[in-house]
Amino acid sequence: MKPTNLLHIALISICTQPATGADWKPAYSNNFSAAKVGEDEPEGLLILDGSFEVAETDGNKSLMLPAEPLEEFGFLFGPRIPGDLAVQCGFLSERKGRRTPTFSIALGGVTGFRLKLNTPHRKLQLLKDKKVVAETSFIWKSGEWLTLRLERRNITKEGTWQILARAWHGEDSQAEWSLKHMTTAKQSAGKCSAWAAPYSTEAIYFDDIKVFSTLIAPYSQ
Repeated sequence: MKPTNLLHIALISICTQPATGADWKPAYSNNFSAAKVGEDEPEGLLILDGSFEVAETDGNKSLMLPAEPLEEFGFLFGPRIPGDLAVQCGFLSERKGRRTPTFSIALGGVTGFRLKLNTPHRKLQLLKDKKVVAETSFIWKSGEWLTLRLERRNITKEGTWQILARAWHGEDSQAEWSLKHMTTAKQSAGKCSAWAAPYSTEAIYFDDIKVFSTLIAPYSQ
């Protein structure tokens, strides 16, 4: 019998913990309530591409990506933070026939991990360098708010990182992670980002953008 691997046991214990983090501290949030309708680059956001603007529907303000062109567009937000980091964002859109949009969030800049909801294939996917490193089944509900959350945690001094991801509709009532991944790749302090593609020719709305860290502010901008 092989000797017990204490690190392996520790990693299993961490991976099975519920999706809560009492040690998370807010680093950035934006629900667009203070933004002006029609504003095309709200404070705290850096639009990378696409004609985003603040819109108001049923008394709620959010960031809208128009129904066309049918390409993926995104924006950066929040401070640059090394170490443990969590990001989440809400998305809303609709299908048209069999055509559906896609949604993503990412952390650590362009070299970091990305969580993507691949709606045509009903898959929630974790990507690194455009390659899928983990995936699970997930059925997107047209016309309902969807939230994506992605976290990274440094769990050993040698540089082992735990990547956790999940998705939900409506209120957050989950206790388990949808995706778990271990990596020893160096993590970047790049900004977080959100992305979407209106392949269904319906507008996409972003709201309740949040970034969390275990560091104490101020953070590097």
